[in-house]
Amino acid sequence: MNLLLIAVAILLFFGLIVFILLFGESPRLRNGIIGKANRALTVYIPRWIIGTLKKVLGPKNWNRLSHLWHYCFESRNPFLQIFFMILTSGSIYLFLKYGLPHIPGIYLHSTHLIIIPSQIVSLYLSYYMACTVDPGTITAENVQQYLDHFKYDGLLYQPKQCSTCRLQKPARSKHCSMCKACIGRLDHHCFWINRCVGVNNHRFFFIFLFTLVQFCAYGAYLCFQIYRGMIIEWGLDAAYVIDKKTGQHSPITFRKAFLHVLQKDRIIGAIGILATVVSLVVFLFFLYQLYLAGRGITTNEAFKWELIEDSIDRGELWLEEENTATNDKDKVKKRMDGSKKRQRKVESLEELDNIYDEGFYRNLYNVFFPPRMKKAA
Repeated sequence: MNLLLIAVAILLFFGLIVFILLFGESPRLRNGIIGKANRALTVYIPRWIIGTLKKVLGPKNWNRLSHLWHYCFESRNPFLQIFFMILTSGSIYLFLKYGLPHIPGIYLHSTHLIIIPSQIVSLYLSYYMACTVDPGTITAENVQQYLDHFKYDGLLYQPKQCSTCRLQKPARSKHCSMCKACIGRLDHHCFWINRCVGVNNHRFFFIFLFTLVQFCAYGAYLCFQIYRGMIIEWGLDAAYVIDKKTGQHSPITFRKAFLHVLQKDRIIGAIGILATVVSLVVFLFFLYQLYLAGRGITTNEAFKWELIEDSIDRGELWLEEENTATNDKDKVKKRMDGSKKRQRKVESLEELDNIYDEGFYRNLYNVFFPPRMKKAA
């Protein structure tokens, strides 16, 4: 049981670290303890480590380490994909070796022998699609298609050229330093699939997340039912303990019987715990992604809207009146004062419209049935 608590504590700790790294720069959190922790993890501690390593290793060894760091963490590489495949395939192998002999069982029907292979195939297939489908790379050949489809709102996006690609940046696109390309309707760069999530592969990313959630939840269910069957097979449902002082017989609770099985058969238990944790974490992320997609917002745009809200709170966002605005891109301006005439200060986020929000169902339709663009060569 102590090992279980340690494992849960480690998972919670790493979950907290991931939360701090992902959301520590958010305007709402950057001035609090989360923001301070983010700066400590991303600025102060790395700066101290770098300074120490430079002194210890010397210039040549430091340069070698820098190149290795750049390849591992600042450029596309398959490390996390390999890790995912090893973790997934290893867990599947252990389950097939130690768990499958218990199926069919007291609580598991023989139909699971058909469901299990289909689950495994669907997981690998969905992961393959998420990893291989082009996210929507913008090139000189297809940039006009993206410009025609994605209109500038004058708030989040305005006409400008990508300084790296030397192409005009369509609205909702972003240059990814990892992929070294501008991606149409970029959501985020996902290290687990080693590519960006964009207009063309967002649907496959959703399918992979959903498949992974139900795969792990199904695996956790199987492990739990196998343990329930073991309790019956081992006679723990009829077992009892004797109080040494009173001599009174008390039946063993289900919790104690379950923990006893866990102590005796730790492999199935470890698989079940891992599957439970992964399914819960990925499910929460899936819901967050679904929430953003339903609102017509990408992960990249969610941070942009937080910055806009922060500008409103600071009194730095001004809106030109409709009768003076010449075009959409001139309607909203960020200023440090209100000296210019015919402008009014934006007091709340509700005064601004997200032109990319077409309603929950239409937004999801746009994600799962994106416009057809000319693919990058």
